[in-house]
Amino acid sequence: MNKNTIFVQCASYRDPQLVPTLDDLFKNADKPNNLNVCIAFQNSKEDEFTKDIEKYRNDKRVNILDIPYTESRGACWARNKIQQEYNNEKYTLQLDSHHRFVKGWDTKCIKMLKDLQKRGYKKPLITSYIPSYIPKMIRKDG
Repeated sequence: MNKNTIFVQCASYRDPQLVPTLDDLFKNADKPNNLNVCIAFQNSKEDEFTKDIEKYRNDKRVNILDIPYTESRGACWARNKIQQEYNNEKYTLQLDSHHRFVKGWDTKCIKMLKDLQKRGYKKPLITSYIPSYIPKMIRKDG
């Protein structure tokens, strides 16, 4: 296992932005093969966007925990399910299923963490309450 692997934790509850978030996560990572993503996919077969996750079903970097939304017990419960899949990755990132990423976000986060350690913080934690992301609405009527 690479020394700079990142365990990406994503609890998703019927969120149509999950797959665009995953696409952006991988596209903007400097080292996308160092990512091990686990998703608590709390979904409904009736949701139109549920089929979109199929593109990641056979991706070895992605572990999808299928959970019917009617069996969900909340965000903290879903995050606990994900954390049980941790496999000794060096870093961990917990996020929601509706984010976008800057180019090289993985390298930047690791550098930020290492810089804090150099400044004497033994176990730094980088956290943020990031601004809302509002995707462009796509009109079906043209």
